Amino acid sequence: MKKYLILHIACLMSIMAWAQERNEQKHWRTYFAYNSVQVIAMDAQEEVYAVANGKLFSIHPTSEKLTLYNNFSGMHGTDIAQIAYDQTRKQMLIMYTDGKMDIWHDNKQMQYISDLYNKQMTASKKCNNITIAGNMAYLAMDFGILTFDLEQYELVDAFYIGAEASEVSVSDVMIQGDSIYAKTRDSVYVAHMQDNIVDYRYWKSRAAASVVFDSKKGREYTSSNGDIWKVAGAKGVERRMVTKEVVYYLPDGPEVNTPYSLTWSGGRLWMVQGGRWTNENRTPGHIMIYDNGKWKNITNSALQAANNKIAVLDLTGVAVDKDDATHFWVSSYGTGLYEFKNDSLVQRYTAKNSIIGSAASSIDRYTRVENPVYDQEGVLWVNVAGGVDTTLVAFLPDGSQRGVNFYTGVNERYVLNTPGGLLIDHMNPNRKWAISSRAEPGVVLLDDGGTRYDGKDDQCVVRKEFLDQDGQIIAPEFFYGIGQGPDGSVWIASSSGPIIIPQDTILSQEIDMLQTNTCKRLRIEMADGSYLLENDRVNAFAWDSDGRLWIGSQAGGVFVLNADYSEIVACYTSSNSVMPSNTVLSLAWDEDKEQMFIGTSGGLVSYTDNPDIYSSLDYNEQEEADYNYGSMFRWRAHNAFTYVEEVVLLGNKVYGLSAGSLFAVDRETRVVSNITKLDGLSASGINHITKNESLNRMLITYQNGEIDIVDAQGEIYPIMDLYLKQMNGSKVVNEISMYKEKAYLAMSWGILVVNMLKAEIEDTYYIGDKSSEVNVQYICTVGEQVYAMTDSALYCANMRDNLVDYAYWKTVLMPTGKVVSGMCEFCGILFMVVDGKLWKLQKDNWVQISMRKLRGLHKIGDHLWLLPEKNGIGKLPKTGAIEWFAENMVCYCIAEDGNHYWIGSESAGLVKYNITNKTGESYYPEGPSNNYSYWIRFVGDRLYMLPGGRWADQFKRKGDIMIFENEEWRNIKNADLLKMTGGHKVLDLMNVAQDPRDAKHYWVSSYGTGLYEFYDDKLQQIYLPNNSNLTSATEINPTGYTRTDGAMYDEQGNLWVLNLGGGGTKNIHVISPDGQWHSFNITHNRTNLEMHTAGEILVDKRNPAWKWIPLLRYNTGLVLLDDNGTPTQPSDDKTIYRIDWRDQNGNIIAPTTIHALAQDYNNVLWIGTGSGILAIPPSVDFMKSNSCIRVIIPRNDGTNLGDYLLDNEQVNAIKVDGANRLWVGTANSGIFLLKPVSENVADPSYYVETVAHFTTKNSILPSNEIMSIDINESTGEVFIATGGGLVSYMSDATQGHEDYSEIYAYPNPVRPDYRGYITFKGLMGKTELRIVDAGGNLVKMIHSEGGTATWDGKNTRGERVSSGVYTAICNTSDGEHSGTVKVLILH
Repeated sequence: MKKYLILHIACLMSIMAWAQERNEQKHWRTYFAYNSVQVIAMDAQEEVYAVANGKLFSIHPTSEKLTLYNNFSGMHGTDIAQIAYDQTRKQMLIMYTDGKMDIWHDNKQMQYISDLYNKQMTASKKCNNITIAGNMAYLAMDFGILTFDLEQYELVDAFYIGAEASEVSVSDVMIQGDSIYAKTRDSVYVAHMQDNIVDYRYWKSRAAASVVFDSKKGREYTSSNGDIWKVAGAKGVERRMVTKEVVYYLPDGPEVNTPYSLTWSGGRLWMVQGGRWTNENRTPGHIMIYDNGKWKNITNSALQAANNKIAVLDLTGVAVDKDDATHFWVSSYGTGLYEFKNDSLVQRYTAKNSIIGSAASSIDRYTRVENPVYDQEGVLWVNVAGGVDTTLVAFLPDGSQRGVNFYTGVNERYVLNTPGGLLIDHMNPNRKWAISSRAEPGVVLLDDGGTRYDGKDDQCVVRKEFLDQDGQIIAPEFFYGIGQGPDGSVWIASSSGPIIIPQDTILSQEIDMLQTNTCKRLRIEMADGSYLLENDRVNAFAWDSDGRLWIGSQAGGVFVLNADYSEIVACYTSSNSVMPSNTVLSLAWDEDKEQMFIGTSGGLVSYTDNPDIYSSLDYNEQEEADYNYGSMFRWRAHNAFTYVEEVVLLGNKVYGLSAGSLFAVDRETRVVSNITKLDGLSASGINHITKNESLNRMLITYQNGEIDIVDAQGEIYPIMDLYLKQMNGSKVVNEISMYKEKAYLAMSWGILVVNMLKAEIEDTYYIGDKSSEVNVQYICTVGEQVYAMTDSALYCANMRDNLVDYAYWKTVLMPTGKVVSGMCEFCGILFMVVDGKLWKLQKDNWVQISMRKLRGLHKIGDHLWLLPEKNGIGKLPKTGAIEWFAENMVCYCIAEDGNHYWIGSESAGLVKYNITNKTGESYYPEGPSNNYSYWIRFVGDRLYMLPGGRWADQFKRKGDIMIFENEEWRNIKNADLLKMTGGHKVLDLMNVAQDPRDAKHYWVSSYGTGLYEFYDDKLQQIYLPNNSNLTSATEINPTGYTRTDGAMYDEQGNLWVLNLGGGGTKNIHVISPDGQWHSFNITHNRTNLEMHTAGEILVDKRNPAWKWIPLLRYNTGLVLLDDNGTPTQPSDDKTIYRIDWRDQNGNIIAPTTIHALAQDYNNVLWIGTGSGILAIPPSVDFMKSNSCIRVIIPRNDGTNLGDYLLDNEQVNAIKVDGANRLWVGTANSGIFLLKPVSENVADPSYYVETVAHFTTKNSILPSNEIMSIDINESTGEVFIATGGGLVSYMSDATQGHEDYSEIYAYPNPVRPDYRGYITFKGLMGKTELRIVDAGGNLVKMIHSEGGTATWDGKNTRGERVSSGVYTAICNTSDGEHSGTVKVLILH
């Protein structure tokens, strides 16, 4: 162990710079098994955490998002035994099988407890159960009981309760009254808490049946809404919802976490668990296939069923047919060789039906086969173990079999007792290398001389020891594997480290093992003078596309060497990666996505240098940089600014921060302006603005770690260091404190110091014990002292000391209380708000100041400003009493400006408050009332926007109705709606249906609070089960959970509304123009179809009687309802409901979730799913066929290969523009603009090209989570609703016109100072525009996208045209229509 420690330290030191750049979580991915859920826990937000196969995942109760956790989540162990949530202290206790412990606080900080792990003991440290009582956790251990203090975070006592204090395995602990009960296998031990229960004599044994323990603890929980969550073993986590849905949550993954052997071929990864040594391990065989981002597991039970119920054990390897990727073979150490086609078993080969011999007397048993491999001629070769007739067996393409043996001399046959590898030399295919792992271990080289099956001219040698370049004899006790590099060198994995047989010049010498036992050893020197992996067990080798060698070791993780094997490029272990173990069993290189799969004893992971492979569609950033941001290609932000949380007075402007967006008020002109990336900011998503008074500069910090410094003239100085830094911790700043020219930033891991004068990061302080990370919530300076408030302690240090050294940071006394909500300096005294009370530090003692309850405080100028829990703001001067202002509004911040205060309010933006007359003027940019733009939709030129949402349950978001029309916003806020409803809650608004006969009349659906009817923005009626045909989703709450969605008007003026839940009855309501309700249910196979979470209804362009209804989750699928033109009479309806589709390659696609539905102008139906996008061509009769198309994007790399469009990407929104292009919004990767290159999606040559890909990096998108998209058809402006707010992009495509009667150009005339695009509108679709000068000479030819085209004002040579009149001659592609428009250009 000592040597490994030295090796690791040296390795890490040598690659530290490399690791800092690249060892970030996004480079790694885990592939763990989760099909054996053992225990669950529910936190304070009712998120459910589950431990399965020693791994942790969680389920969000509303979004149903599954989150997987690993080392990069902050966990300090890999194999979890138990979890329990402490509701009192809002923290989760995680116990690992090796004794490590983590406390996971609700702020997502992980606190490591190492006491048990470090304790020297022979007993198992596995925890079997956790019981929380008071401030103590009682841990049922394999040796007895441990107690852990949940407030002091320390182990308290150990109870050995068996006779004579012997160890007894305890499976559960129960506290009842003054007694403690311990459940063991055969009995129950009981003791009284007031006794000295450390003394085993106080523990008495009882019969197990006499005490009933809580069977639901860790296995069943009920949420506040009545949903029941249960452990469901192989099914995952079961959820029985109050709406009668029964849902199982199980992350995708392999069947087991023991990747004994990995094989990558044909775009798929094969993984088998097995093993062997002296004898069979008798490990159940599973074949696990990772294909196209999904796992297909051929389980042991399925294999045995296909194998006539004969056991399938100890699978050891896979070989895939080079000519047919659906044809593969699997070897086993004891149960034969298996042949598969299309993932189905074709044949099992044993001594009974092949020339493979048996190692036992029974010909059908103990057939030990290993190392299947194909040669260049398509022949499959396998090693056969034991004293059988044939050691090497070949299966020929014609179905025949041939055998070969290893003869090193006349009648001197070498037998492989335990084969460890088979290699067909790619430098000389006549040569085969084989490994015998144990029992006369050796390396075999057979040269067949070109006559494969005729052994007369064979040359064969077995080497059991080798002579290295230093003249040292290496005689390994065991051999474990073999591999060959791109240079031809053969690498042998042994118990004595790697042994190399060079066959090319990289290692400066070619060695023929037939003639000599000479070898090479690695000569990379480590810190202790030894060589890398010298005498250390090695299990696996693999080479990547750059020729780098990856070495999997038994105890030291993975080492990566450069292409000439001269230096370590990287060293990965469980401490610096997501690897769950340092024992590496297998490796496999994925040449398609350039990632290395690493099979460890704790599970499978992968690493890539290029993390973009985990996002399915790459794009050319240079092309995007060239995408013009001029007049037509312009962005606009539509932010909500009424809620101002921070304010800064700088120069002649007052800056306000509102929900991540910045705006400014000119102090002289009172002009209000929205400030975005288009104005020079580095990013979107601001989290703090703070002024440095001494430098008159403002600091802006962003959620992504970018930092801007702004001076009084508006100049911006960006700092990118934190943003670019590769790190596991959050880059979000918690608070900022200024001292002289420096800004001290409180971070979740420590303190960051920014020099505001130099515009650079100056220092980083890790102030926890031994420089550990601690979450710094607040920071401020008092004189030369700097104070940092963390989750659990107040730290202090002197500025004159070396603050980089954690030893100078000391914890000091804190006020009484738990929740800190503010800290700052005033008059040289430290003030703090704890549990709403104001405290000040005087002479090392905290003194409470009595006043109204507070939620924060700020120091501005010579005053301390106090923020009360309710309305108003208080001013505490240096001397005198507190003065309260603005008690008619909720205040969040303030800036002093002469006789005025600028107050950041909750709903009135920035308020300029007159001190004298105590009146205020409100300032904020025009915008919506809410930045959460869940749903948007245009009706004509009017945009509706709602901040709702739902998934498995309500989001319970307060409903606002925001309307954008004629460049103005009008907002019906939630407070206004509550007044209209008389207090009835308005939550989770879903969509709007506007009456086509009267634009003032519209309806709003909600997921839980009913259906709302409005006229002229005034509520007319709320529809609930007690006054309509609507039904509640649950019998428990018959009127209070009325879920509606998908409201829309049909061409006959009927309003359609989906009514979700309620047991599948009356799930569609049609309200006719006369106000009559017609209610029915959708049936499928004569059964009512349950619709719990449905999307919007899409009316087919081909036939308005066809209504498409997507079921988003639970019964996920697509419904086509044909109402036969009689929407109020369901008797003649036809319905089809499909849950899966067959693509053009015959693959069955069954989406687990659907998120979007759109129909383009070629009548292709596009379906956005949780894992990509599907297309249903118009030629498919959906009533009769489940055919679909998955569009393939060619790689254009000479391989004729391609990738499915947006494969494995969650597609949230799809919108078709006037040019029939797709605007596709994703959950994580921004928005794509895709252009089909032909009309027929079913054509094999059909593909789409990426016109643009917008993300937060190259646009003003505030978030890469796209929620909804819609387009103003008359202008082409694309509105994009994101998780961070609404933006719009003026595209170059509007819907084509029927003729050229409305063609025009703008601007016209084009002024000398104009540098943007000239836009032609009113065009017919696919118009060719020939722009000619006054003499009729062709200047430029352009083409329209739909009804719009743009010209950059340049000729074909890229030169700006001269002044004059230019004519655009417009023609359709068929030449049947034409028109002209003139443009005057002035220079």
